[in-house]
Amino acid sequence: MTPAAADAIPSLFDKQLLVVVGKGGVGKTTVACALASLAAQYGRRTLVAEVDGAGRAAALFGVESAELGAARHVGPNLAVMSIEGPAALEEYLQIIIPVKRLLRAVFNSQIYRYFVAAAPGLKELMTIGKIWYEADRIDPDTGEPLWDIVILDAPATGHGLQYLGMPKAAHDVFRAGLVGSESRRLLDLLSDPERCAVNLVATAEEMPFNETAEMYDRIRDSLQMPLGYLFVNRVHPGGPAALDAATLAEAIAASGAAVDPCLADALDRAREEIGWSEINRHYLARMEERIDLPRIEIPFSFTEEFAAAELAAVADGIRAGLQAIPKETQRG
Repeated sequence: MTPAAADAIPSLFDKQLLVVVGKGGVGKTTVACALASLAAQYGRRTLVAEVDGAGRAAALFGVESAELGAARHVGPNLAVMSIEGPAALEEYLQIIIPVKRLLRAVFNSQIYRYFVAAAPGLKELMTIGKIWYEADRIDPDTGEPLWDIVILDAPATGHGLQYLGMPKAAHDVFRAGLVGSESRRLLDLLSDPERCAVNLVATAEEMPFNETAEMYDRIRDSLQMPLGYLFVNRVHPGGPAALDAATLAEAIAASGAAVDPCLADALDRAREEIGWSEINRHYLARMEERIDLPRIEIPFSFTEEFAAAELAAVADGIRAGLQAIPKETQRG
């Protein structure tokens, strides 16, 4: 659903860079793509950038990934890109070494290959550098920014924090020179609350909650990056009540031997849904106490295959959630 004309554009989409982080398997890429779809609907020229060339974001939009570092348009105002460290380094070297023959000699050098493989943190630093380049990129034809907003689908949990922390680590070691100046520019973007927001994705379960709480502390305290929203994915709304399941169980027991298999299956699913709803309520309450961020809950999608319609439903749910949050508590 396209946002209504009367909708105020959420301040979140005024940012230049949105980072989406979370434990593997919680739907981080889904949330990143839904945010991108929504930003594009609001008229923002939007790029979804995913790390390590996995191609999951492109697949959610029903297309194949373009070559590494190249944007593929998937709809009005919307494109996806896969980024991988060594490829980002080669692109960077092409910018600073204009002599093609010298460049080929560098790329073919055994020393260069060894350096790329062995240099600690180089892949992460170059990947974030590529993100910065896209966020600040100018369209040569119009002189306008190529993208209004870049949404980074970061690697899962610890690896994602390693990427985000690399500019600061590099700047602490190389305060002067090319690396020092480049890492300073990355830090300026990542630490500016007017330009950047790091958003957490979790599910309301024990392990995702624990990892998300730790991630929240590290981003806020150690990395000192501006935080945006907590997106809680796959929330079970709790349709059947315990009393309904008990009534159904009594009816099955009273029917004797000739139990309709459909009734038995319905009881199993009702009990399962009740169990998930109770687990979700418990960890949502813990999130409320532990993580001081505005929260948007995304209902569980009861579907065999997650495709365009389901992604659109997630985007609509996020839009409604953003619009429902009081203006004074919005992150923007």
